[in-house]
Amino acid sequence: MTKQQHDELSEAYFEHLLKHREAMVELRSDQLTTLDKSILSVSSGALGISIVFMDKIGGGSAGVSGYLLASWICFGAAISANITSYFTGSADAQREIDKLDNCVINSTAYESGGNLFRGATRLLNVAALVLFILGVISLALHAYTSTRTVPNGATTNTQPRATGNPQPPPATSSP
Repeated sequence: MTKQQHDELSEAYFEHLLKHREAMVELRSDQLTTLDKSILSVSSGALGISIVFMDKIGGGSAGVSGYLLASWICFGAAISANITSYFTGSADAQREIDKLDNCVINSTAYESGGNLFRGATRLLNVAALVLFILGVISLALHAYTSTRTVPNGATTNTQPRATGNPQPPPATSSP
């Protein structure tokens, strides 16, 4: 390989690194934008679901069941993991930007790996998904159990079902 070929190869390599750096800068920016939107929408959604299930499914008089509490905990933990993953994703991109800057400034080879934020982001994303699924399951179990129980503790299966137009009981006459 001639000196000219080596220089052309090095130039192409550094151009590739600069393009990768630009992509990482864009990713970091997108992560921060998504963070703000997610906080608002997920918080609003969690509040809405809580209100709907306490008022509609529970008939307004049901207490907080273990399933509902579990769903709130799972959704809250999923939201926390999701929001934290935006931070670690941004830190991951920044670490990569710093590594790429070092390669370009010092004319050294890029070394992949050594970025703990990348692993943390992946773990948090999986945790958020699993917690979300567990929250949905808990919420479904709450809906199922709360619609099968009436205020006196009996299940709806044991209650007689009224059909037609119910009539008031006959009046009793006293002599």
